[in-house]
Amino acid sequence: MIWKPEPELLMSLDAAIPDILASQNDNGQFGTEPWISTDQNLLLSLAAGWSLEESRYYGDEAVLSAIVRGGDALIDAQDEAGMFTFRKKDHSTWGQIYMPWVYSRWMRAYWLTRDVFGSEDRDRWDKALLHGYTGISETCLDRVHNIPTHHAMGLYFAGLTFERKDWVDRAVAFGHRVSDTQSEHGWWPEHDGPVVSYNFVYVDGIGTLYTMSQDEDLLACLDRAARFHAAFAYPDGSMVETVDGRNWYHTTVRSGNPGFSHTPRGRGFLAQQHGRLIEAASDGQVFDADYAATMLL
Repeated sequence: MIWKPEPELLMSLDAAIPDILASQNDNGQFGTEPWISTDQNLLLSLAAGWSLEESRYYGDEAVLSAIVRGGDALIDAQDEAGMFTFRKKDHSTWGQIYMPWVYSRWMRAYWLTRDVFGSEDRDRWDKALLHGYTGISETCLDRVHNIPTHHAMGLYFAGLTFERKDWVDRAVAFGHRVSDTQSEHGWWPEHDGPVVSYNFVYVDGIGTLYTMSQDEDLLACLDRAARFHAAFAYPDGSMVETVDGRNWYHTTVRSGNPGFSHTPRGRGFLAQQHGRLIEAASDGQVFDADYAATMLL
C-alpha cells in the first residue's frame, strides 16, 4: 500500500485557519481561559498555511500578523530562564518547564516566516528563542526519553535558523542516542515496559529530524518503529494497550506522524490509518490543523 499526502490534509488545514484566527485575543493568546502555553501550538498551523504555495492562505498578511502576535504572547509568558508555567485547563499548575511541544512549534513557525519579519519583531523573537534554546541545549538533553527527543528536533531547527552548527550537531547526535536505545522490535522503554502511545512521540521527533538532516543512520530506527506499530494496532485502527507501560486503551484511530512517511512500512501504516479516518469523516475536517501542518511541511 503506497501513501502520499491526501488532498484532505490541505483541505483540513485551510478549513481550520479562519477559526484559529478568530480564537486569537487582543494580547496574542489563542483559545479560552485559563490560557496555557500549549494554546499557542496553533502557530505552526498558521505558519504552514502561510508558507505552503498550495494553501489559500499562502503569503496572507493577516495570518502573518497573527503569527507575530502569537509569538509575542509566548515572549510575555517566559520567565527569566525562558520557561513557561506548566498549567492545565483545570487550573492546576506543575511548575516551570521548557514546554517541548510549544518550543518546537514556535521555532518551526519562525523558521518558516523569519525572512519577512520586520527588524524589531525579528530582534525580539531572536532574543527570546535563543534564550530558550540555550536553556534547552544545556539542560534538557541529558537522558533518552520522549520529551528530550522532541526537544532535539526543535534544537535542530534552532540551529538552522540561528546558524548554530553546534546545536545542529548536538541534535543529530542525540537522535543517534535515541536510535541506539530503541529495542530491536521497534519500541522504547518507559516505566515498566515498552510504550505504545508515547512511542509515537519518539517517531515524530526522529522522523522530523530525519526530514531535515537526511541522516541515514536514523532510517533503520524509523523502519523498526513502523513495523512495531503496524503489528500492535487493532483491526479498527486503535492501538494495542496490553503491552503499554504507560497508557490504557483508547478507542481513537491513531493517524501517525511524519516519521512514518520515510519508509515503505511506515507509508503503509499511514495509508491504512488515514483511509479509516477519511472514510469515517462526516465533513471536510478530517484531520486537525496541527497534524495536517506537520504532515504537509
